[in-house]
Amino acid sequence: MKFFHYSSCLVIGLLFAGVVNAEISFGGYLAGRHALSAKDFDAASTYLSRVIKDDLENPELLNGLISVQVSLGNIAAAKHSADNLDLINVQTQLSNMVKVATQLHARDYGKAKRQINNDQGINPLLDKIVIGWALAEEGNFEDAKLIFDKIGEGSSLAQFSQMQKASMLAAYGRYQSALSILDNLEMSSSRLSVDARVMKVQLLLKLNKKDEAADYFSKFFGEGAGSDALSLRSQIEKHVDAPSIDSSLSLEAGISYAFYAIADILKDEADPNTALLYVRLAQYLNANSQKAVLLAADLLEQMGQYDLAVAEYSKISSSSSYFLSSELGRVGALRAGGKTEAALEVLYFLSREFGDNGIVHNSLGDFLRREERYSEAKSAYDKAIEIYRENNNITWLVLYARGITHERLEEWDEAESDFRNALTIKPDQANVLNYLGYSLIDRGEKLEEAMTMIEKAVSLQPESGYIVDSLAWGLFKLGKYETAIPHIEKAAELMPVDPIVTDHLGDLYWAVGRQLEAKFQWRRALSFDPELKDANRIREKLRVGLDRVLINEGLKPTSDLYANDK
Repeated sequence: MKFFHYSSCLVIGLLFAGVVNAEISFGGYLAGRHALSAKDFDAASTYLSRVIKDDLENPELLNGLISVQVSLGNIAAAKHSADNLDLINVQTQLSNMVKVATQLHARDYGKAKRQINNDQGINPLLDKIVIGWALAEEGNFEDAKLIFDKIGEGSSLAQFSQMQKASMLAAYGRYQSALSILDNLEMSSSRLSVDARVMKVQLLLKLNKKDEAADYFSKFFGEGAGSDALSLRSQIEKHVDAPSIDSSLSLEAGISYAFYAIADILKDEADPNTALLYVRLAQYLNANSQKAVLLAADLLEQMGQYDLAVAEYSKISSSSSYFLSSELGRVGALRAGGKTEAALEVLYFLSREFGDNGIVHNSLGDFLRREERYSEAKSAYDKAIEIYRENNNITWLVLYARGITHERLEEWDEAESDFRNALTIKPDQANVLNYLGYSLIDRGEKLEEAMTMIEKAVSLQPESGYIVDSLAWGLFKLGKYETAIPHIEKAAELMPVDPIVTDHLGDLYWAVGRQLEAKFQWRRALSFDPELKDANRIREKLRVGLDRVLINEGLKPTSDLYANDK
């Protein structure tokens, strides 16, 4: 049997190579190729299915179709396509993955193990994990535990492999043994450690150690309002009446988590489509995995498939502890897909249904501020801050966001107060230091203090173009033009197409007598689509020069030659 190893971008690369029967519909092929390059999985599935009808023995097209079908979560169709590859005596890494997943879904661990031992596995890590679970299914727990121990030996996978071992033991009712593994596991602040702590609470509940579970939960999750904390809190509260609570300790959940964890790792290290393939199989193996739903939605959103992402977020029911997270995710996908009013409608619904949740009102404020609906944004932030203060958990970020909103509404006293309160909470927050310092300089107020703030911000984030620009602009306001030049040039290097930075570069060139270069930079700034008022001011500078514009604005010109002009 022939074996082809294709990476995550397999489909596009192969189709670009043009490996297609000349007799098939070339138009359909081109349409499929374009849909794949755009990650438009629905269209790609339609076109590839049509093309393959005329070329049933083309392994590249079949493998491409499998990738699309898995990306859409249609594993049954992907299995059919994988079977068609078998008929022409071809196997691929992806077809093997689909076949192993369907065997695990059917609880035919023995068949999955035989396929892997026949050199038709997925990858070295998952192959070992599947074999470990298959050994447990045979009742051979000692060899299964050895498999998981070997996975983690001398590698960064130690925590993951031990969690898999604990999941395997828990799935077969060996709760105390599973708990002992987690007790000896070194925890950190990673996503894996959070999941391990969730599992530990659930194991304690399974062992009817409710008080211990509650104490452990309180120690590590406290009053947390995240989805994991809400879910665990509910499980602890209901345990007396429902000792057989749903949890992540089932056979399906355990093996599914292996695929999910790999997807979670890959999402930051590889093409998102690669991670999507793994998380789709995780969803297939455990239909109750809401984390997998959220990760799939996030990946689809990253790929610009906003409608698919919205549909995925909508799978989380309103009774779920993950509902709020999913709805906030749906808001982001709707907005990114250009459906602003629909997104806002969801946010207003959430603000009514979760009226005592500061995160919801904060999110509403952020959304409205980005839409430049500042008065409405301020009201939302006011409510968020009121809730945060009542719960004694106000953050610098919400004060900073409201401060920006006040500044845009020309309510400077309120804005300055919010910025300074944010700095009371986090004195070394570079963005707040920069915004407050820049605003003070722009207003011509407290220049010495403002420059101290900006210099501190630059020391904290020396590669931030915005902050370096603020330093240059402060020096400009102080008349230190030559000193400002290297800073504004660095800012322009860091942000080469920003209209404000480029405009400032032009102003400083003008101030040191480099007028031709100044006009060149102003023209460049116009090409970067500045706001209307900024564009009009740049055009005026091109017409009469910077100094005349400053005089007309009642400001001091950069050159003494204009000092007596009125």
